[in-house]
Amino acid sequence: MLTSMTGFGRAEVSLPPSGRAIVEIHTLNHKFLELECRLPEGFQGFEEQIRSLVSREIRRGRVRVTVTLKAKGVRSPVVFQTALARRYLRQLRGFQRELKIPGSADLNLVLTLPQVVAAAEPELLPARWGSLLKTGVSQALSRTVRMRRQEGERLKKALLQLFHQLENLRRRIQGRVPLMQKQMEKKIAGRIQAVVPSADPRAVVAEAASLVQGTDVSEEMERIRSHLTALHQVMAQGAESPGRTIDFLAQELHREVNTVGSKIRDTAIVRQVIAMKGHIEKLREQAANVE
Repeated sequence: MLTSMTGFGRAEVSLPPSGRAIVEIHTLNHKFLELECRLPEGFQGFEEQIRSLVSREIRRGRVRVTVTLKAKGVRSPVVFQTALARRYLRQLRGFQRELKIPGSADLNLVLTLPQVVAAAEPELLPARWGSLLKTGVSQALSRTVRMRRQEGERLKKALLQLFHQLENLRRRIQGRVPLMQKQMEKKIAGRIQAVVPSADPRAVVAEAASLVQGTDVSEEMERIRSHLTALHQVMAQGAESPGRTIDFLAQELHREVNTVGSKIRDTAIVRQVIAMKGHIEKLREQAANVE
């Protein structure tokens, strides 16, 4: 089964006595697994558990887990550091007298001074919230994976269509090459005979065949056939990292098709080669979405 790297899942869990947590998971394309957790104040201790849950289900992609807390049970109240503010004021007044600066320090100025306003230590979370949050992450993750698999089925259909088109083009080239070579041999032999009328016809044909040998693409065509077979096997049997495997095979296909295009100048075959290159590029674009 192919899995897309694009997905989204959302879950909401209650946090007794009077709150709830909303978990959202977004996944996008990436060469490796890159996980980002955005957790509210006090929940950082759960990050390792979240990472463990995600890495069991997702092997590749950029994953963002966001937890939004809507609860009265956890607060980070503001604390005013009164003693520190007094020290600041004494120093400010002394500085003012020394430099004979008019005016006076007001509340707005004091509140902007470092550490005068600080957040209190967050209250300890209820022990059961950890398991509840884990449930929410599991639910959101399950929905994300389901969406990625559904998108993977769409990708599979698109990839199979591309494979079919590439195979058709390969067959057309394979069928055209012998005819093109015979026409080329005949054309070259005719030119040699015209220049050297007394030449042995058998020697002329042999020389023409030797010149045409440079257009032999049988090895390249066999490798193209082999790569297409391998792509079908990835789709049918799966692979450790199907997206990477498909991308690698697409690169190899492109290399062989390029060689065919450089060896043969036949107009009909060149058209097929150009079409194959276009389909291979689409193949690589689709592979970039596969896990």
